[in-house]
Amino acid sequence: MKLAFLVSGLALLAAPGGASRPDPLDRYVRAFLERHRIPSAAIAIVRNEQVVKVGAYGQASLELNAPAGPQTVYEIGSITKQFTAEAVLMLVGEGKLDLEAPIARYLPNLPVQWQPITVRHLLTHTSGLPDWESLSLLDFHREYTPSEFIQLIGNRPLDFAPGAQWSYTNSAFPLLGMIVEAVTEEPYERVVGERVLQPAGMTETRFRHALEVVPNRAAGYSDSAGVFKNGEPLRPRLLAPNGGILSTAGDMAKWDIALTRGILVKPATFEQMAAPVVLNDGRRFNAGMAWFVDAFRGHRFVFHNGSTAAGFSSVIYRYPEDRLFVVVLMNIDRGALVNQLAAGIANLVIPGLSISGLPERPDPDRSMTQRLLTLLADVADNRDSDLLAPSLRNPPGPPRTTASFGFKGVVDRFAFLEREDHGAQGVDRFGIRVRWTYRYKLVSGHRVLYYTFELTSDGKVARFGSEED
Repeated sequence: MKLAFLVSGLALLAAPGGASRPDPLDRYVRAFLERHRIPSAAIAIVRNEQVVKVGAYGQASLELNAPAGPQTVYEIGSITKQFTAEAVLMLVGEGKLDLEAPIARYLPNLPVQWQPITVRHLLTHTSGLPDWESLSLLDFHREYTPSEFIQLIGNRPLDFAPGAQWSYTNSAFPLLGMIVEAVTEEPYERVVGERVLQPAGMTETRFRHALEVVPNRAAGYSDSAGVFKNGEPLRPRLLAPNGGILSTAGDMAKWDIALTRGILVKPATFEQMAAPVVLNDGRRFNAGMAWFVDAFRGHRFVFHNGSTAAGFSSVIYRYPEDRLFVVVLMNIDRGALVNQLAAGIANLVIPGLSISGLPERPDPDRSMTQRLLTLLADVADNRDSDLLAPSLRNPPGPPRTTASFGFKGVVDRFAFLEREDHGAQGVDRFGIRVRWTYRYKLVSGHRVLYYTFELTSDGKVARFGSEED
């Protein structure tokens, strides 16, 4: 079925002679993929509960020279965590599961140190469980029983007391899958299929099984020094609650509409999922139950990324007040580029949702601009800078960040875009109280990068990052 493209300014316009001008969004996506050597991407846009765009670009399979299409299936990685969280909260709503209950109520024979961990801790990444992925604890070429997984993670001490801190861990959601099975006495995948996928009408979505033939499946890739390689084909099935779902951009749009309409969880429950977690000491962190929570220039949004060893990356952005949803699925993991593409698409729909859409402005503080530019050069050379907040400093050694966050090269222009003053109280930004946000555009030859610097009340840079156009 051909979908009408309804968004003002992006709709196909009639050209003289009855021909249609190319869609500017299509041009933008294709140019982005070519510029960053991304084999393929699929996108969907939902506005006001209406699917206004489903598009696919590039090659779903480089070996077969097969183009991506609307029904191309991608691994969505950790976006699967939203589906797991929804299943858990459905059971909570039915009185079959208690968010505040210790997980030991549902899972037997847990390590003693895990006794204080609650279901809520697992959902909000505040359990203190060490992350099996960052520690490379699992062998992708074998299966694990629940008890083997628990023993493997339990042999390590907790990173912190449950609820004391926030730290993303892939060790939590397999345990939530086990809890779902314990409460329902049904396989986790069946529960999610019957309670989430089917009600949302996601007919092209399924869980990944190593030996199954999946029609329209994209191949995943990694990039080794400029040469594409096939991604890792295997993973233990026990990890399904973490990142086991395959889907299409169109099906993800259906899921968003079902969420908005309260078909899956009640609107109040979704707001609970999207609320920043409160730590034991009262501090808030910009993450909820399987969602990250953020805002850009007054536009609140929730989002989550996914990536897999098979060579896929994905992101979903939901702007509740703007009633906008954007999903991007790729068959290569190029880090934050999937976020940049999604934000760029959102900016084409509603101008002002991406830093790349901001105009250059007169610089009110050239001294600060020069100091920030010097900081980028220092970081690129692994030199400490007194402009960095204490959390990023490591005198006399290199700063506590990576050199790639800096910039080393010829700077043709470092243009001021804006400075946001968040007031004397500041705003919470992922555990840091931020007073000012500075944004810049850096031009170096054909490269265009956009930098964001978040400063504390004493004028120190606590967070910074870049996006490349």
